[in-house]
Amino acid sequence: MNCASIVALVAGRRHTLLQLPKHHTALSQSGILSTLANVRIRNFNWSDLDTLQHLLNEAGRHGHRDWPSNSNDLRSELEFPRVKPEQNIALAMAGSEAVGYAIVEPESNIGRSVIGLGSSLVGLATRNQLLEWAMDRAKTEAPIAHLSTRDNESELEKLIDQFGWKKVRKYLKLVASAELIPAPAVMPEGFSARTMLGLDEVPELTYLQNSAFSEHFGYSPNTEDEISARLTAADSNFDDVVMIHDANEQLVAYCWTQVQDRAGSKVGRIGMTGVLPTARKKGLGRAIAEVGYNHLLTRNVDSVELDVDSVNAPAIKVYSSMGFERSSEVNWWRRSL
Repeated sequence: MNCASIVALVAGRRHTLLQLPKHHTALSQSGILSTLANVRIRNFNWSDLDTLQHLLNEAGRHGHRDWPSNSNDLRSELEFPRVKPEQNIALAMAGSEAVGYAIVEPESNIGRSVIGLGSSLVGLATRNQLLEWAMDRAKTEAPIAHLSTRDNESELEKLIDQFGWKKVRKYLKLVASAELIPAPAVMPEGFSARTMLGLDEVPELTYLQNSAFSEHFGYSPNTEDEISARLTAADSNFDDVVMIHDANEQLVAYCWTQVQDRAGSKVGRIGMTGVLPTARKKGLGRAIAEVGYNHLLTRNVDSVELDVDSVNAPAIKVYSSMGFERSSEVNWWRRSL
């Protein structure tokens, strides 16, 4: 790589992305990539957990994730089987301080990797190198990568556009924070709701989740082991999952909830919410959303948030009627590696 500039080859064309000082270096003998004289990129290790947590708190909202604000919950996130943080997270270090990070989450079962980038007050050169690291790492796992940016990350969007990424989807982040009163939760006749009881229900939950989301953008089917790992993580409980069964005790709808302490506020989250395809058009989508929402209110949350595909008009209509409002948007980008 030329020391005067960073050059990317995109779709057979040569693009000069930015100018760097003369002291920029490439991969060093020790395997540590230096972007500027006092910034280096290296792999995460578990002793960096508090350092990474501090960086995430400093970086504020970015990408599609809403990271927890304490290290115990962050550890639970990173211990999920697919993450493998020591392989798939890189830190940009200025001395002993982390000023940026990149994460790659391989999803080989659908032929893609998901890339995330975040930083505190760093220059474009460091973000450039984090993106290059992430693309190189993702390429070893799958031929396609997706990357998300929040609507406040215009500079990062300009950078990834120069690397040949294309916008392919928009998701909306919705929040309900005023007048949190229980929703009606009208249950269709013949159906009943309860929380999950134990691991013996994992096979049915796994089947429902994979069936409900099989046609959704970017969904990577989960295994029973992955579902079990999430349920038994330190920040999870079986009763985080609310279920609706039919008269024959078949699981037909579910809502996976979560509560996080974030910046001194207790935030409830509606995560995966799905209805068995054969049980749709019976009012179960609204019912399970409202049951999940009410379940979070019993835990005395200060707000409730969720993500929804911008093309999913029926879901947006339901959530809007429950008092949810748009708080930000997430752009999803795609690139062949």
